[in-house]
Amino acid sequence: MSTHVDVRCAPEDAAGLLRAAAARIERAAGFAQPPAAAPEGLRLRLPGGLPALLSVTAELRAERRAPDAYRLALQTAPPAEPADPMLQRVALALHQQPFTDAESAQIRDELPLMNEVTLPLRGTRPLAGTAPIVTGHFLNDLVHLVDCLIEAGARPDAITVLRKDYAYRLRHRVEGHLLAQGIRVEPVDRAATAVAEHGLRAAAAGLRPLALDDGGYVLPALLDNHRDQLANWAGVVEQTMSGIYKLERFGSDLPVPLFSVAQSRLKGTLESYWIADNVVEAALSMLPPMILEGHPVLVIGYGQVGTQIARRLRARQLNVAVYDIDVVRLIAAHQEGFFTANTLDTILWDHEPLLIFGTTGRGCMSTGSYQRLARDCYLASCTSRDVEFDLPALRKLAVDVRRQPADGTLSCTLPQGVTAHVLAEGRPVNFHERDSITNQRADLVFAGMLLGAATLAAGDPRFGPGIRRAAADMVLEDARILDRHYELHGPRAQSGAPADDTATRRAMAAQMRQEWSAARNPG
Repeated sequence: MSTHVDVRCAPEDAAGLLRAAAARIERAAGFAQPPAAAPEGLRLRLPGGLPALLSVTAELRAERRAPDAYRLALQTAPPAEPADPMLQRVALALHQQPFTDAESAQIRDELPLMNEVTLPLRGTRPLAGTAPIVTGHFLNDLVHLVDCLIEAGARPDAITVLRKDYAYRLRHRVEGHLLAQGIRVEPVDRAATAVAEHGLRAAAAGLRPLALDDGGYVLPALLDNHRDQLANWAGVVEQTMSGIYKLERFGSDLPVPLFSVAQSRLKGTLESYWIADNVVEAALSMLPPMILEGHPVLVIGYGQVGTQIARRLRARQLNVAVYDIDVVRLIAAHQEGFFTANTLDTILWDHEPLLIFGTTGRGCMSTGSYQRLARDCYLASCTSRDVEFDLPALRKLAVDVRRQPADGTLSCTLPQGVTAHVLAEGRPVNFHERDSITNQRADLVFAGMLLGAATLAAGDPRFGPGIRRAAADMVLEDARILDRHYELHGPRAQSGAPADDTATRRAMAAQMRQEWSAARNPG
């Protein structure tokens, strides 16, 4: 077995990486005998006496040695089966390399809005009395979000992170970094139990639990199973519409405050374009080589993300159809020139899409729809694994199911003789072996999440029980993070001209705030 992790660090820190990796491997699997120093690194004896070499070497990039680039590598002597559970534990321990100081500094520099939001919180420490539980995709921006929570007063040992198990490139390093800080990490599949345990630990420590959720995992678990804990909760910050939809079955009278970044103008106006861009790029890259121009595609769901996906597909000269159960959205799609019909079955039969995007956040296809598929096609999800496309129903209906290990495509041959290829096994295609949107784009939404957490922790009187959309918009807009986003990434920033003292920019921002205020308070 041979595996490695590429890291950036100062030359004087390279030897420390070797010692820390050896310690992680020992905790994961143990050693048959103590490591022995060698010119090329550390010689290890793994359980069963299997010899291995742990090394750290300068990494060559474009035939030049980068001054801060190193490769932490582990190689075992044959015979060694990579599928051996012991070797899998060893490999995971190696890959759980925490981010170095140099890497953490780079991540921090890529997230300036989060830094600006956190700066005043270092003094007020509004999270000092809370125990945050964070649901997150294991990208490196999550590490900085947790760091910001700590800077705002949260204790590392009081934080729980629910891990969304997508195949991100840096997922093991993110987990290793969190564990090294003393933060509890739980798989999101254990959310119901993990949320209850988190609440009990918080109560025992005299802290109020506070959720920063991504997908509606925390509050539904409490409402279904642990209502007795709700009185101690400071509230929930939710960043996805999927999470909002999961709360609909509980009605409008939620017993805790919910700060909805998901429904804010900040997220809906800007992030939907970025998500759509990544979804389309990812889905098309997963298709076999073909000339796509002119082929029929279907977008199910014409919300903020679905609208942007449909437009991007049309810009690529694809023949785009749209379906939405909301007739107002369906009319909007029709008026924008997309092929539409008043039933999904009609579109599937008449349009015969080669590629279908599910963007509803609720579930867009099940048995009846699969039976209407008239050709081989590809299904691309933009939301949670078993929600957008009903995979249990698809497997049950299929006469043959095959998984392509190379790319995770699930190919299901249906009784009518066509095959539905589910990209990334039904997980969001923009999260499959890639890092979704860039840190610079995630920065704005995470800054909003931090503002929401600080607001709920401080007991802002505008946030009583339930979803307070207008109040959330007011907090986000008053914090001027949209102004700062424009200063950092707008046209004057791109040209290198100074943005802070531009009278025109200030006038435009003031006008925008007036328009938002008028929209918020009609009449």
